[in-house]
Amino acid sequence: MLKGKKPEPQEKRLKIFIYGPAGVGKTIASLQFPNAYVIDCEKGTDHYTETICKANSAVLQTLLPGEVKAEIRELIVTKHPYKTLIIDPITQVYNAIQEEWRNKYGIQAKKEGKNELEDYGMGIWGKIKKDYKAIQRMLLTIDMNVIITAHQKDVYGNNFSKLGTTFDSAKGDDYFFDLIFQIVKKGDKRMAITIKERAEIGKNKFPETFEWSYENFTKYYGKEIIEKESTPVEMADKNTVGRVKNMVNLLRLDDGIVDKWFQKAEVDAWDDMPKVTIEKCEKYLNALLSKAQGGQDTLKTATEGTEQPKKGGKIAKTKDTAKGAQ
Repeated sequence: MLKGKKPEPQEKRLKIFIYGPAGVGKTIASLQFPNAYVIDCEKGTDHYTETICKANSAVLQTLLPGEVKAEIRELIVTKHPYKTLIIDPITQVYNAIQEEWRNKYGIQAKKEGKNELEDYGMGIWGKIKKDYKAIQRMLLTIDMNVIITAHQKDVYGNNFSKLGTTFDSAKGDDYFFDLIFQIVKKGDKRMAITIKERAEIGKNKFPETFEWSYENFTKYYGKEIIEKESTPVEMADKNTVGRVKNMVNLLRLDDGIVDKWFQKAEVDAWDDMPKVTIEKCEKYLNALLSKAQGGQDTLKTATEGTEQPKKGGKIAKTKDTAKGAQ
């Protein structure tokens, strides 16, 4: 049976990526959005205390990727007064993730007597990409406006001839966001150049160039959407996660099956799943266990992880198990 259906119009939160040269004012431009929660990765907010307090915003200064991810998760699940999440700049977060994994692999290289970190090949880059993608997926999930800033860098061609400029962050960031703006100064005005906007043909919301201001964003994108209250998402609790993990072990599911579930839920771990999603997985896994064990009650088995399937109820790997929880 085909699963496709006719799409319906959706009001999407404003989620934008901006970049520009040093000193152009990316931080102060972002801070024009009121009720913002700012994850400051290079202490740029130190100069704008009055602006931040007047806008009823809050700041967390950190460069630790784990703390950045944990704070975003808390914003996802907690009821709070903030409407816009600002990460300033994402360049530093991406660099910090790279440094963390280089340090880990460097220590491992010394233990194994390897001469070069590169001996690990693409493995290290897979870890870096996974950690960064986890943060990106959370930015899609969060019910807030999102403003991500990045440094700007030059692009060079043959013979080191300068071709232009672009953002300085992870490769592919331009695919992730629907809206990308380059910030430039023209006289005493801060202007936004629309680099990318996903929209129906002929129905772009933003002009090619406009003066950066909160008022213009509410005008072009919609004040009602931008000033909408954040709605928390109920996430998986520890007890449910424990039961699901035990059932996965009892059923000896292929790792590929669980990976497919994670991909569909856009998470990297059971703990990051919304409650409604993990409950569907639990219901399906419980049905599989009950069938394999001849219909006996499996909830206690899954919770305690002490009882094992009887010999009469064979539990085997199966590719079909990926279907029921989707």
